Amino acid sequence: MRRSICTLVWAVVLSSLAGCGEWGGSLPEHVLARVNEEFILVEEFDREFKESILELGKTEREENFGELKQAYLDQMIERKILAQEARRLGIQVSPGELDQVIGEINLDYPSGGFDERLGLKGTTLEEWKGRLEEELLAEKMIRHARRFQGKVEEKEALQYYEANLATFQVKQRVRARQIVVADGQEALEILKRLRRGEKFEKVAMEKSMGPEKVNGGDLGFFSPGERPPEFDQVFSMEVGTISEVIKSPYGYHIFKLEEKIEPREIPFEEAKTGILQELGRRKAEDAYQRWLKGLREKAKVQINKKWLRP
Repeated sequence: MRRSICTLVWAVVLSSLAGCGEWGGSLPEHVLARVNEEFILVEEFDREFKESILELGKTEREENFGELKQAYLDQMIERKILAQEARRLGIQVSPGELDQVIGEINLDYPSGGFDERLGLKGTTLEEWKGRLEEELLAEKMIRHARRFQGKVEEKEALQYYEANLATFQVKQRVRARQIVVADGQEALEILKRLRRGEKFEKVAMEKSMGPEKVNGGDLGFFSPGERPPEFDQVFSMEVGTISEVIKSPYGYHIFKLEEKIEPREIPFEEAKTGILQELGRRKAEDAYQRWLKGLREKAKVQINKKWLRP
């Protein structure tokens, strides 16, 4: 089943709402929380929360069940705060956008299965659509707020490069093929065939017992230390050459070296574009978190805490 949009979005924004402003007075029994001018009903929370813990494979017997409830309420409150801000800024979810997402979700259900599941969850289609629209609005608000308008200077990128030089070291890498068999005498016979000119890939597919035999024995790229010690002999070979028979705990190997990439340091000019992008991403995230903190602090939130007891 497709994971809910809510689950995908809120892994990023979930956090404590202790900094929010509060309303005075008490809440009606059927209301769990008030978020500015909107309410979260107890029934609404219970329905969403049960759905959420089922998706996570959790039960009410979990030791941290109370913490899970608080975390999910935080998530719902933050969703409403973000959706409210989106509406204030004129951000909308068009009927076409909503229909497209509903269509994508419907693909995960057999004919009639989606409506049946909504009924089992105790909600109507219109109620579910309202929640989905709120989720999409909050998601749009997050994307809007994450846009970074500033500029990363080249000197910042150079400072980052110089402070993280180890990151820009490229290890030696090779791409090799192997034929591995269980018997040493068989390996010697295979080596004779290869030296007479038979194609390594063909013989590997015919004789090798390794899983890479389907690709002609291609092991892909690897660096020193990433394979068993016996494999490291290929780093001293010339491209295109074939090794002697090499014994290991796994059998008898014959290698062919296909490519070799020598170790090097990536120069700043080559790394610069990627660094600028990464620093821009970090600045955008920092600016977003500051904006989100301010938005939470301005919100007036009141919680009926007795409903959160395990």
